[in-house]
Amino acid sequence: MLPELAPHAREAVILHPERAEPDCQNSSIGGPLLWPSDEPWPECSLPDVNSSAGMPATAMVPVAQIFRRDAPGPWWPADIDLLQILWCPNEHWDPPAQQADVSPVLEVRWRRAADVITPLRTPPPPSRYEKDGYLPQACAITAERVTDFPFREELPAELRPRLEDLVRETGAGGDVITRLAGWKLGGWPTWHLTHPTVFACSDCGTTMTLLFTVASDDETGVVVGRWGDLRLFTCPADHRHAFQVDLH
Repeated sequence: MLPELAPHAREAVILHPERAEPDCQNSSIGGPLLWPSDEPWPECSLPDVNSSAGMPATAMVPVAQIFRRDAPGPWWPADIDLLQILWCPNEHWDPPAQQADVSPVLEVRWRRAADVITPLRTPPPPSRYEKDGYLPQACAITAERVTDFPFREELPAELRPRLEDLVRETGAGGDVITRLAGWKLGGWPTWHLTHPTVFACSDCGTTMTLLFTVASDDETGVVVGRWGDLRLFTCPADHRHAFQVDLH
């Protein structure tokens, strides 16, 4: 490994999904959420491919629930131990600026699990939804802690030739150094379709970092874009600032 790459390394956790029936006390993809019974369930009333008016509002569906104990890392705010991600199960062509075009609309919740005294037993089902791709199958996850590196175009120019040599030597025809793909918490985004993009926090201007990657795969039944990734970027200065979603 190139010692010069060390300053550019980021921690990441690859989340390997496997069909299962997780409960709300477990980390999962597409499984039930540890949701307070007295907190309204998120709904979406934005125009989508199934309703140009966005009405009636449809309940969002769980995408992922991650407990800190299963995927510790620098992405966790202090005193927070539960991340929940939901989306509208419909495709939106012209959503708000922070969301990705031609994609589901995301909702994010950070929690302290101990604060959920009375969990919601039966969340409302969506009133309309895309039948292909946006209803994740319930999966348990196996967490694999990895070290992730940026795509070569995000590295200093003098490092790129040596990195390309290393990729050729170790990748058996593929890039296993800067393209750690799959459902992922933290790390670096892949940029195999477009040039790297930098997102600035709309609240404070801080450069945002990758928090979560939704990957297209057969196990979860999720397909985003053209068998691509949906990436969620957040502000490292304050997790309460607005997030940014990108489709790749």
